[in-house]
Amino acid sequence: MSMKQYDLSSLVVLVAERNSFLRLTIKSILRTLKVGQIIDASEIEDVWQSFQNNNPDVVIIDWAPGYEGLRLLSRMRQDAESNNIFVPVIITTSMTEYANVVMARDSGTTDFLAKPYSPKTIYQHLCKLIDLKKSFVRTADFFGPDRRSRAIETAQRRRASDLCMA
Repeated sequence: MSMKQYDLSSLVVLVAERNSFLRLTIKSILRTLKVGQIIDASEIEDVWQSFQNNNPDVVIIDWAPGYEGLRLLSRMRQDAESNNIFVPVIITTSMTEYANVVMARDSGTTDFLAKPYSPKTIYQHLCKLIDLKKSFVRTADFFGPDRRSRAIETAQRRRASDLCMA
């Protein structure tokens, strides 16, 4: 099965990664994929300022012990000053336990990328963002992309008694 070919030359990607080696690795991969503009920062406040000043198309955020990637994500989604609450965000982490995946999802991430990653997996996740534009949902305790990962026909989600009333 061949991968789709996208021109990423107009894409602006912000990379938030504390580890300098991993930050350089992601930047190198994005350059190889011919991403148009790559902005990076290691400190959360610097990432926030870059986010506010550059209006990236995609944000890739590390989440690790001592690095508040999910707090940054929540700020992007919830802060009244946020320039783009709808920006697609990919959380990268080695903390891949189910509870952490759910926590990232519930914090408003668009996608979850487990470490270690490869150029192919980063490209696949960027393609996924392009192909699957998710609608956003706001409830009393959540704002972010629709957390359902697959499309379900409305009739399949209804109770049998609801279908009988039509």
